Amino acid sequence: MTVIVRFRGPIAGRITGGSVEVKVQDTITASELLSLLIREDSYLQTIWNSPAEIDRDSMILCNEVDIGVTGGLGSLIDDGDVIMIVPLVHGG
Repeated sequence: MTVIVRFRGPIAGRITGGSVEVKVQDTITASELLSLLIREDSYLQTIWNSPAEIDRDSMILCNEVDIGVTGGLGSLIDDGDVIMIVPLVHGG
């Protein structure tokens, strides 16, 4: 099963091609997918420690739909899904 994860904003420039193709055995949750990304990418490890941090700091879309309306980090990710991580820009 293959899932495409696309990054937007400044992170896209640090990830080759701005996207990653992830191969997994079965349907997984958004949280499991994000954990896998953090584990496998040393640059992402410098930004986020957990899926909850990614969810807090970014808008996460699955097939152009905000996962906040489809179950949050518990949303199921299937073969062929396209995940987009859009970092939120905000002032302090």
